[in-house]
Amino acid sequence: MLSIAKKAPSYRQLAVVGRLGRRRKYNIGTESFHAAFVDLPKVDREGIRNQALNYLHKFDQKTWYDDPICTIINGEEHRMGKQVETRDAFDSGNGMQILATSSVLSSVSHHLKTFVPEEIDNRFKVRAIEKELFGPLAGELVGNQAFDFKKQDGVTEIEEAIEAGCIEQRLNDLLLRDESEGLLSINRTPAFVGCVSNFSNFLDLSRKVLRNIELGVPVVVLSRSNTTQHMFRWSQLLVDQMKKHGLELGLVTYVSCSLQDQQELFKIFEDSPMYFTGSRQVAQALKSQLRNTLSSTGGPNTLISTTFDDQVKDAIRTSALIENSGQCTALRHAVLPNVDLDQVSSTFDSCVLLQDPTEALTHSEFKGLLMDQTFRLSEGYTKHSKHNVEYKLKDHLPIEIEENWRKASVDVTSVGLEEMKSECFTSSLVDWLIEHQPISLAINGDQHPWHFARRLFEQSGLVVYTVGTEFSPALTAQARPQDGEIFGEVPPRSQVDWFTKFPTIVPSPTAGYNSVYTEEALLAQKDNAKDVLLQEGSPFSHLEPLLQNLDAKSLGYAYLLLSYLSEACLDSPRMGFGNRTSLYGLQRPPLNGSMNVIRLDANSSSADPNSVILHALPFIATNARNQLVISSDGSHPKELEDFVPVQRDSEPAFADFVRSTKPYNVISPVTLHEHSLVSHFVSKLMAVGHIKSTMPDHKEFVDAFKVSDKWLRIVSSD
Repeated sequence: MLSIAKKAPSYRQLAVVGRLGRRRKYNIGTESFHAAFVDLPKVDREGIRNQALNYLHKFDQKTWYDDPICTIINGEEHRMGKQVETRDAFDSGNGMQILATSSVLSSVSHHLKTFVPEEIDNRFKVRAIEKELFGPLAGELVGNQAFDFKKQDGVTEIEEAIEAGCIEQRLNDLLLRDESEGLLSINRTPAFVGCVSNFSNFLDLSRKVLRNIELGVPVVVLSRSNTTQHMFRWSQLLVDQMKKHGLELGLVTYVSCSLQDQQELFKIFEDSPMYFTGSRQVAQALKSQLRNTLSSTGGPNTLISTTFDDQVKDAIRTSALIENSGQCTALRHAVLPNVDLDQVSSTFDSCVLLQDPTEALTHSEFKGLLMDQTFRLSEGYTKHSKHNVEYKLKDHLPIEIEENWRKASVDVTSVGLEEMKSECFTSSLVDWLIEHQPISLAINGDQHPWHFARRLFEQSGLVVYTVGTEFSPALTAQARPQDGEIFGEVPPRSQVDWFTKFPTIVPSPTAGYNSVYTEEALLAQKDNAKDVLLQEGSPFSHLEPLLQNLDAKSLGYAYLLLSYLSEACLDSPRMGFGNRTSLYGLQRPPLNGSMNVIRLDANSSSADPNSVILHALPFIATNARNQLVISSDGSHPKELEDFVPVQRDSEPAFADFVRSTKPYNVISPVTLHEHSLVSHFVSKLMAVGHIKSTMPDHKEFVDAFKVSDKWLRIVSSD
C-alpha cells in the first residue's frame, strides 16, 4: 500500500481547490450555502402571538364538526364517505373526518397519474402565498395547532418557517438554476407528505409542501390517525390561497383515508418520494414500501453534566418538559454525578402547570405540564409526588429506552464524577450514543479547554451538540437551523438504509433529495476530472490510479464529488450566526477507534467497481482515510490496495470480524443507476452537523473546537 501522508493541501494546491469548487452551491458547507443565511426577514413575534390569541378566543370547536376533514383533489372537496371522529394529542375527540370512498381514491390515483403541471417555476406565486400564510394567516396556523396538538409555543415555529424558509427558498433558487442549465434533473413524481404532529407548520407546510410545489413537484398530503385536524386546516388555507393567486390547483392533493388505503396508494406510486418525520418504527415500514422514503427519526436526547446544581436542574426540567415532552429534542436521558432519587425528584418540584395552550401562549410559556393529560405510569419508573413526571434512576446506561412521546419521562444514569470523566465510561457512553443516535447531546460542567466535551464530540456522530457554561447551561432542546445550527433527525449510520434514502438535513432544498445529475452533465465533467483533478499541484493527483479506471459517467461524478469536498472542507468548520456561538460542517465518522467497512461478498461480487471506488473516495481523499477498510471475497478493484487496507474474508470470517470489532458502518455499494446530489451521497458516509456554545461570541470555544480532528479535511499525497 502506498504511504500517503495526512498532509493539508499546500498554497498551490489551494488554488486548484479554488478552481474545483464554487459550483456546489446548495450543498451543505459550501460558500453559496453559507451565504444563504445572511439578511433574513424580521419576524414580528408579538404580532403573531396576538393574532393567535385573538383566533383562540374566538374559535368555536363546533367548526371542526360542522366542516369535517375530507379529500381535496384539484381544489375540489369530496365529502362522500364514512365519518369518524378525530382525536387530539391527548386522545380527546375534536372534530370529524370523512374517509374517502373507493371511488374518491380512484379519482386521487387518476389525478396523480395524469396531472402534469403547466409551469415548473412557480416561485413567484408560491412565495406570495407564503407571505400570506405566515403573515395575516399565521395566527390561524398557530391557533389550530394549539387546539389539535396542544402546542404551547407555535410562534417560534412560525419564526423558524419564515427565517429558515427564506434560506431554503434561496437554496431552491440555486437548485432550479442548475436544472435549467442541464446539470441535474428534479424528479416530479408526486411526493407524499406524512405529516408530523408537533412541527407541521414548518416541517410539512413550508419544507415539504411549499418548497416542492414552487419547483413544480406535485404533493399529496396524507391524513393522520390523530392530531390531523390542523394539517387539514392549513391544506384548506393553502388551496384557498392557490385559487386567489392563480396557482395550479392540481399541485396539492389532500387524502383523507385509512392507513390501509394509504398503503394501497403507495403500491401504485412505488417510485414516489415520501417525506416523513416520526418514529423509526413507522419510518422502517414506509421505507419497505417506498424506496424513496426520506425520513427524519428521533432518538433519546441526552444531557450529561459533571455538576448538579440549581442551574443544571433547570436545564433538565426545561429540556424534559418542553411542549409537555412534545418536541423532538426533548430530554429523555440524563447522566449525572452521584445523584439519588430524592435529588432527581426535587428537579421537578417547581413545574409550571397549565390549563391549556391559550394560557401558555398568553404568558409566553413553552415548558408547562398540561393539566388535562391522562397519566399512566410506565413500568419500572417512579412518579413524582405532585406532578405528571416519571423517572428511573440506575447506575448504568439504559439498555432499552422507549420514546414515551408527550409524557415527561427521564432515565437518569448516576455515576461518580471520577468515573464519569474516565476513558472507560466515556467509551461506554460514546458506544451508547452511536447505538441509540440521539438528535441532541447537551454537555454541562466542563470548562476550557473542554477535554471532556471534545472527547464526546469527536468520538460520536450526532448532528446537534451543545456545550453549556456555569451560568448558561446547555439544553437538549436548542437548535436554530436559520442560525447555522444545522439540524437533522438521523438514524445510526449503519442503519440509514432501513429508514431513509438519505439523512435529511435542515436547511436544504427539499426537492434536491429526489434529484439526480443528468447523463449529459456527467459526461461533460469527465474532461474536467482529467484536466483539473489530475493536474500537477492538485491535492487529488495521487488518485490517478483510481480515477483512470472509472467509466466516463463515474469519472464525471468523481469530479463533482471531489469538487464538493474540496470546497466544503476548505473553510470548515464554518461559523454560525445568531446569539450562540456555533460551528458547522462535514465531519469524520466517530474517532473512537471503530472502522468503516466496504463489504464485497458473494451477494455483491458483481457490484460495479465504479460504485466501489466512488464510495471509497470520500475516505481516501480526506483525513478519514485511516477509518476505512475493504472486506472482500476477492472481487474488489485491485487499485484500491494501494490506498486502503484490503482484507480477504469469507462470509463467516466477516461475521466474526463484525462481532469482534463493531464497525461504525458497513457499506455495501450497489451499481449507481442514478447519481444523487453529492452532498447526499457523502451524508451516508460521513457525519454532519454542528457544535455550539450557549454563549455569544465565545472565542475560547471557537479556538478549542475549530482545530478538532473531527472536522473533515482534504489531505494530499507526499
